[in-house]
Amino acid sequence: MIEPKISQNQGINALLKATTDLHGHLGPFLAIGVRLGLIGLRELKAKQGDTQMHVTVKLKYAVPFSCILDGIQTTTKCTVGNQRLTWRESKEIEALFQLKNSRRQVEVKMNPAVIQELIRKLEGKSPFGEEARRLALDIVSRPENELFSVKRK
Repeated sequence: MIEPKISQNQGINALLKATTDLHGHLGPFLAIGVRLGLIGLRELKAKQGDTQMHVTVKLKYAVPFSCILDGIQTTTKCTVGNQRLTWRESKEIEALFQLKNSRRQVEVKMNPAVIQELIRKLEGKSPFGEEARRLALDIVSRPENELFSVKRK
């Protein structure tokens, strides 16, 4: 569970390990999914595994973009299988988090310039290599407002 008393680094490190175990390797788009999930939980004041939470993710369903889904699934416990995660095709990357038992929603959009930067840096590199891992750790450490825009509804 994500608890407020856990330091941010401890929480992120545990989530990155769990997400990497599920996904098979650590890369920047997986880290983006973790960050998105954490924002959704925080903004809705929800706990990991909250059965009232639903996430709709818009992205291009192709590697590396689809890796984001595994980060969100691990962080929120909203999955395709439990029908609390929905995916929609889009050229942009965004996630809508909502609690079914309330009217609270939050929309989080990825900064397109960051996506372009990551694609450029990953070009010709192994998704399993050190550069992908380094970029993932960079994503974890960047300020939220550099990566995302957050709109509460």
